Amino acid sequence: MKSATRHLLALAVTAIGASAGLSAQATTLKITVTNTQAEGGLSITPLYTAFHDGSFDAFDLGGMASPGIELIAETGMPGTVAAERRAVDPDSQPLVLASPSGPPPIQPGEIVTDTIDVTATGPLFFTFLSMLLPSNDHFIGNDNPLAYQIFDDSGNFTGDRTISVTGAQIYDAGTEANGLEGAAFIQGVDIADSPAGEGSIQQGIPLSNELVAPGVLLATGDTLDPALIDFTTDPAAFGLLTIQISEVAPVPLPASAPLLLGALGFLGWRHRRKAHR
Repeated sequence: MKSATRHLLALAVTAIGASAGLSAQATTLKITVTNTQAEGGLSITPLYTAFHDGSFDAFDLGGMASPGIELIAETGMPGTVAAERRAVDPDSQPLVLASPSGPPPIQPGEIVTDTIDVTATGPLFFTFLSMLLPSNDHFIGNDNPLAYQIFDDSGNFTGDRTISVTGAQIYDAGTEANGLEGAAFIQGVDIADSPAGEGSIQQGIPLSNELVAPGVLLATGDTLDPALIDFTTDPAAFGLLTIQISEVAPVPLPASAPLLLGALGFLGWRHRRKAHR
């Protein structure tokens, strides 16, 4: 066998291997977040999500909020918590879902969708975090970093799923006192004000009655309906969001297919040329 032919065969075999590897490890996922609250209900800041190896434990109930959780709970900004995630799992992959129209927060009835390409060679888990609006330091998230396994031990997608976010996933970061002072998403209030909080991450802490006092307007100009925001009486029955994770149908030809087809086509051309000599 001539040297050129051997090289082309090797190239074809390599392309086949690369094709198999890509189809086994690269998965495009669609994430859809739906705010299931009625008009007058609660909003959230852009939803921060991450796929990680299980080592990213964002927070613990009863513990102190990290700088990243404090920032996301008081302002919705995810930059610091993203750095905390990368520090423990450099290969983890994030996606932030924000409203594509109007203000970035995801408001009652709004649906936001985006996609992410996830490469998995082993188990991967899903974490979500966001600030609850309006509030001083309430946030949502999953306390257990292993709660949602999205890829199995072999790196295979475990299947489409829907996560229901209820009052049981609403926390008070304990970093700021609850009231009108320093509250986010309220007209005329300076979010930079930060009255001292309770000290630790807690559950079952209601929003301040000051947020629904007469004359208090949300940043959108709307008012909060007191009948829609009680997430402490029956937390599991209080629906806030749904997060849907689904696989996008793969592209028929993997990235290595042109290389493979080109190599095989050239081999065929050489064979036909020799046959006609």
